[in-house]
Amino acid sequence: MTRIAIIGNAPEFDGRDLDIDGYDYVVRFNNTAGLGSTSGTKTSRLVLVSRGGQPAEWLADPTFLDRKAVQEAECVTLVFPPSRKPEDECHANGLRQRLEPLGKTIDWIDAATEKRARAALLSHGACTTSAVSSGFLYCFRMLEDGTSTASFDIFGFGFDGWEGHAWSAERAWFEAAHNAGRLVLHALIKR
Repeated sequence: MTRIAIIGNAPEFDGRDLDIDGYDYVVRFNNTAGLGSTSGTKTSRLVLVSRGGQPAEWLADPTFLDRKAVQEAECVTLVFPPSRKPEDECHANGLRQRLEPLGKTIDWIDAATEKRARAALLSHGACTTSAVSSGFLYCFRMLEDGTSTASFDIFGFGFDGWEGHAWSAERAWFEAAHNAGRLVLHALIKR
């Protein structure tokens, strides 16, 4: 069975006593908090938000492609597909163009999957205007088809941060998936 470690960006996560690099695949998000220090050194797949100010900063950064996670990831998943709506502040095409010369597999989470993910959060108490986090949306997509023979270990998810996300609903979804045996949600390890 393929073992996949999905590493969140909780700043207090400390996985130095865990063998995160021993997983078959290690998935990291955005600025990859803890990479190389508290959460191992391996990145197999990188998930990047593709709307808003953060991707605009990456596109303006001449050293973005030199980052360890960007260099090492076999696959890059953009959280949102390309959009021409000005209100989306979409940078998916810019990120794809920037990353393509590296020869990475690049995909994105489609709008239909995002819609189903939002519905799942609503069933766990989110309000209709809540944004979905990169970590939740990626994990939702990975578990949704139900045909994977992989095991999913979730580390470093603090369910805290930007107030636009429905953190309590996301936590409830992860806990329900954990209780159903679909993933293993590890408690934060703090030093």
